[in-house]
Amino acid sequence: MSAVFPAPITPADRERAEGYLKDAYADGLLGEAEFDTRMGQVMAAGSRSELTASCAGIVGVRPSVPRPRIAGGTGLATAAHFSGIASSFIGPWLAYQVATPRSFARREAAKAFNFQVVSIVALVTTFVLTAVFFDRALGTVLPLGWLAWFLLSVTGGVQAAKGRSWRNPVTRVLPWEVLREDGR
Repeated sequence: MSAVFPAPITPADRERAEGYLKDAYADGLLGEAEFDTRMGQVMAAGSRSELTASCAGIVGVRPSVPRPRIAGGTGLATAAHFSGIASSFIGPWLAYQVATPRSFARREAAKAFNFQVVSIVALVTTFVLTAVFFDRALGTVLPLGWLAWFLLSVTGGVQAAKGRSWRNPVTRVLPWEVLREDGR
């Protein structure tokens, strides 16, 4: 009598499960913590039943049906972050306005907007302190601040393009939410 061994999980199987979870997250069907937990289960799955269990109980996602991602996907989320480089808070605000409520794009647009607002406040504060104290050393902070702002804006855009919910370290330290980052 021969033993029955389950078929191994292929990279395509894992990608399909990852795509399903990313769609569910982008559609607002999963919170960030649950998304992270389930993605961990996908990565650790050793059998098809474990892979299937990582996606169980999610209703309403149809990853096999092609659909436009303009108002809720990674494209708009990426544009929200990158538009902040050229337009400060205006681009992320516009992306927030057109994104579907509770979508990945809306959450990322809110994060980009809030980061741009915090950056503007930091810039104005630096200018005022420089003007009041006439300190040349404080003036060297501006180029470093600009570089950090640029790199963090680009990093947010790259992470959004990958479908990752990245939290900007500046807004972790200064959690000032002008727009709600839960996507409502």
